[in-house]
Amino acid sequence: MAYVASGLKLLVGGLSNSSMNMWLLDTTDAIATVNTSDYISDGVTRGMAQGDIVFVRTRASLPAGAVSAVNIAFVLDVGTGSAAQGVDLTDGLAVTATDTD
Repeated sequence: MAYVASGLKLLVGGLSNSSMNMWLLDTTDAIATVNTSDYISDGVTRGMAQGDIVFVRTRASLPAGAVSAVNIAFVLDVGTGSAAQGVDLTDGLAVTATDTD
């Protein structure tokens, strides 16, 4: 599948230009696809900056399918792609689904 812009939402905006933002990306793609350079092709336009935190929630379907994985990544590089508006995310740290009760 491909990036769907409506799946990217700003959760918490930084208080100044030196503060990081926190984002949520709902997608049907695996983290290995999401973390490729320029997957989020409009990140610069949307206000993403190096060091911003991105929660990547993989769903069976959008907008609200079952969640199969959650990863935490951060913006490693900005200005990617031919239009220089994309971002590159780190590989992402998996949040494990443990429920011992």
